[in-house]
Amino acid sequence: MTDIASDPVKAVKESKFGFIIKRRFAPLFILLQTATFNDNALKNALIALITFGGIAFLSDLPSAIRVPVAGLIFTGPFLIICAIAGQIADKVDRGILLRWVKRAEIVIMLIAALGFWLVDIRILAVALGLMGAQSGFFSPTKNAVLPQWLTPKELIRGNALLNGFVFVVVLVGQIGGTFLVLNGTMDAIDVSGTKLASIFLLGVAVIGWVASEFCPKAPAPIPDLKINFEPLTATFSAIGKAFKAPAVLRPMLGIAWFYGLSTVFVTTFPDYVASVMNFNASVLIMMLVLSTLSIMVGSIFVMLFGNWSIWGPEAVRLSALGIVGVVIFIGAIVILPSPTFAGEGLGTAEEFLENRHTPLFLSCLVLSSIFNGMFVVPLQAMAQRRADPANRARLMSAGAVLLNLFVNLSTFGLIGLAILRLPPKSPFIMVVVGSAIVAAYAIYRSIKPIEHTTYGS
Repeated sequence: MTDIASDPVKAVKESKFGFIIKRRFAPLFILLQTATFNDNALKNALIALITFGGIAFLSDLPSAIRVPVAGLIFTGPFLIICAIAGQIADKVDRGILLRWVKRAEIVIMLIAALGFWLVDIRILAVALGLMGAQSGFFSPTKNAVLPQWLTPKELIRGNALLNGFVFVVVLVGQIGGTFLVLNGTMDAIDVSGTKLASIFLLGVAVIGWVASEFCPKAPAPIPDLKINFEPLTATFSAIGKAFKAPAVLRPMLGIAWFYGLSTVFVTTFPDYVASVMNFNASVLIMMLVLSTLSIMVGSIFVMLFGNWSIWGPEAVRLSALGIVGVVIFIGAIVILPSPTFAGEGLGTAEEFLENRHTPLFLSCLVLSSIFNGMFVVPLQAMAQRRADPANRARLMSAGAVLLNLFVNLSTFGLIGLAILRLPPKSPFIMVVVGSAIVAAYAIYRSIKPIEHTTYGS
């Protein structure tokens, strides 16, 4: 199957959103959402068991450090495997590769099921690490195959739709993973819930595998490519290719920053809610719901209006507007007082909503998340469209490596802030400073765009 973008007659026959129900998009959509759910449900279940369930995990360390370390269990294997996976996705039919990735997920979920059944944090950690490795294969393959299956005009809509629903599924996974393993008071383990989680995650993996079997062919551009299986040199080689393609590198760095700042929030909020704001896990869930749905709103805005000419080539100005909004509203979270509970024990969601600081706090959280969604979606389409099809998967693997480097650097930054015992809002200040730098560059490029080659346009 050649790139659909090379067939203008077929492209004209499709309606704006007709691709959504086609085999070149619908199976990919389903298997992405199922993988996203399992990643987040497993990770957040493990974090909930550590933070609220009282399970021993590096118990000599404070929770502000233990939670980031738990996150590294997922991102570490992703980083190691991703560059190798990018090479494989340029050598092997990407449709076939997606099938094998989903088959592997079933085996991993069987391991996770054992960990949930026994409430064994060590087995769950192994399963989470394996899911990180599996995601390392999936990410560059998905990003390389999208321009192969979608036309240029469909690409920004497809990315917006995929990511908009990904954020919803992230939310459901985060809530589901937390809710299933804790009891009704959200502060102790629910053994029956952990057993239910084991069955549910395995079922979701099976749905993803079935969807993957319907993926169309996606022939690899270089079937005779010699693969370097040494992780370190493969990673440096992938990053080197990215630096030789600066038009692709620039949006990938923006995407990496998006995930870095998202990591700061997702990793900081559990301990911030419990230890600083003094509320229970129900408040954490509320904040995750609002933040994730708001990112989806930003993504849908891009899907509907991202091709408007007012945003300039490839919606560069829309992305710039998004990161400026992030700076403004996260800066407001830093400046404004956070709602806190001064009573005995941890406050409830009802007590959180009654706090006089809550409305403004939640408004800033919602608006920063909407602008965050507007920032990242155009960048994903830019990187995919600009990448040479001959080594697109390897370039996308470089993007995934950079993404995880930013995630890991953010995680280590959080650990450093905790060790130095800096003020609780220090992570948010880190986000504002980094986003301000990105915003300055985005504004400059929206005024003075660079001409570059786009493939399939």
